[in-house]
Formats: sequence, C-alpha cells, structure tokens
Amino acid sequence: MIALALLIALGAFALLALASDRHQHRWDGIDIAWRRRGGLALVALTFVTAFAAWGPVYGAIGGFGLLMLGAGASFLALNLTQR
Repeated sequence: MIALALLIALGAFALLALASDRHQHRWDGIDIAWRRRGGLALVALTFVTAFAAWGPVYGAIGGFGLLMLGAGASFLALNLTQR
C-alpha cells in the first residue's frame, strides 16, 4: 500500500509539473486544465492511501513525506532532462 501511495504521488506531481508553464510543451496529449485537476485528484488519493497504509496519525506524516518525495523526484527528472 505504501508503494502504491508513492506511485500515486509521483504521478500527481508529474501531472502538475507537466501543467506548468515551463514544461507544458513536453506532452500535448491532455489539456492543461485536466492535467491540473488530475494532479490534484491524485494528491488527494495519495493521502487516502497513506491513511489506509499507516493509520490516522502516521498516515498524515507519511502522506506529506510521500508528496515531498514525489514532488522532488518529478521536478528533478523534468529539469535534468530539459533541452
């Protein structure tokens, strides 16, 4: 369940990063508004899976940690591969 929450967090921030002005040209598949909505929905789903994995107290802490890890990995990957 923790690995699933991590994958969801990575997907959330990948969508949010691809909706930003700097990286929106990399993927023309989905409209920018839908990328943002999908990213925010995946952020909420990350918290749901983190709460399911760790419970109410550690789920909040783990959810924020997974979101920070997902944000860092997504933005690092996009910025290091920029042309």
